[in-house]
Amino acid sequence: MPIAEIDGVDFYVDAEREELRQVDSPGNCISFSVFHSKNNGYYFIYNRKSRCWSWDKSYINGHLGDHLVVTLPALMELDPEGMAIRYEIPLEMLSPDSLPKPPKRVTAALSPLSRCL
Repeated sequence: MPIAEIDGVDFYVDAEREELRQVDSPGNCISFSVFHSKNNGYYFIYNRKSRCWSWDKSYINGHLGDHLVVTLPALMELDPEGMAIRYEIPLEMLSPDSLPKPPKRVTAALSPLSRCL
């Protein structure tokens, strides 16, 4: 299973279960449902202290330094096997042999949060 490193923390990318799952704390999961589309990938607001996503705008705005905007590549690039299983699509349709193999590990792009809209 591919791994996404977010602010020094490793998460399994599990497209079949539609979540990021912390490698050393499997109970800590980030559902894909909190992802927002951005260009050829996704972004969400990450709480550095809880190592999870944040949703409470007033809390986020009061603690901007504890939060980051995390950007990840498209899920088909990160975990084509999991996507194929999840959506019952042949892997060959998602990841033809002519395409480069997906990385086993990616580092998320991180941006500071200036305010939560």
